[in-house]
Amino acid sequence: MTPTTQRPGFRQPETEKLFKWMQAGESASIIGISGVGKSNLFNHIRDPYTQAHYLGELDVNTIIVRANFHYIPDFSDRSIYSLIMEQLELLDGEADRLGLTPQAIEQISQLHEQLLDAKEDVLKVQRYFKLALRVLLGKSNRRLVFLFDQFDEVYQQAEERLFANLRGLREAYKYRISYLVFTRDMLPNLMEIDPAREEFFELLASNIMGLKPYAKSDAMSVLERVAKRNKLTLSDNLRDRLYQLAGGHAGLLRAALLGAVQNNLLEKLDQPEAVSTLLQISGVEMECEKLWRSLSTHEQRTLMAKAQNFDAAMDATVVAQLQIKGLMLEGETAVIFSPLFAHFVSTQEALWEQPLFFDEPSRQIWE
Repeated sequence: MTPTTQRPGFRQPETEKLFKWMQAGESASIIGISGVGKSNLFNHIRDPYTQAHYLGELDVNTIIVRANFHYIPDFSDRSIYSLIMEQLELLDGEADRLGLTPQAIEQISQLHEQLLDAKEDVLKVQRYFKLALRVLLGKSNRRLVFLFDQFDEVYQQAEERLFANLRGLREAYKYRISYLVFTRDMLPNLMEIDPAREEFFELLASNIMGLKPYAKSDAMSVLERVAKRNKLTLSDNLRDRLYQLAGGHAGLLRAALLGAVQNNLLEKLDQPEAVSTLLQISGVEMECEKLWRSLSTHEQRTLMAKAQNFDAAMDATVVAQLQIKGLMLEGETAVIFSPLFAHFVSTQEALWEQPLFFDEPSRQIWE
């Protein structure tokens, strides 16, 4: 495996926290909004050089597997376990580093085929998956960390028994199995919880982290990579202005830079109308629209209240959730993180059939 393309200190606070949880055998819930750069973080975590830096001697005993559920055909137990086992088979590229024999990888492959052949026989599907984990963890000191990406729909649509089984595996191997679950919203917000999901969520509830837009140093690296690919030279003032406009959001940074280049706006970004001008560019507007669509109605309304200077109508509980996601900055003013997104939000009033307003006598928000 080649070294990471990210600088060594990339997302250092988040990476340090994630690896501390891994070392402790803890599980966690990570919430990341659209376009925030989750893929870069996954690649960074999966990189052996990053693992060696944060795990040290534990490096050869820790197996980190990413399962991206965006590509799953359905949410049956068979499909979910199969996707995970595909990733276990791909460990053959790291077999020497992890001390895995060719026979172990072949055994996992055979169990995967048996799982697929089991079709709708849930007991067999579960058994073959458990046997594959035993190949990795049995009679060893290894730890297994699952990075579950795009987990929202799995949490909403999978059968209850899946979560019971995942919890059961955690109990069987104690702190040798960890689940780092990445979603766009907090799990309790996704659906009404049942006993199996509740027990699974208990594993994660003590460790909740919002994957916020990039800190300035990471944002500068993003801009430099985009500029290099497009043979651009960026001044310090221009990089600072793009960071300020996008609030460190990876998708907005790329869209704003490329949109400004294609429309000859680089020299005009310091002007007062720069925000409204950039939002007329399809790529920038599309990034804002993706963010907007990923939010709940309550989150949209709270952001609209802030963007329209109607703080009295803001829901404090929703504000706290938006701050975890990094869409509102922490502090008493709780401003929207990006001037570009704030202006986009302020124009969304036409989406509402009736305006949002605060009824002073009843102290309630009405629509």
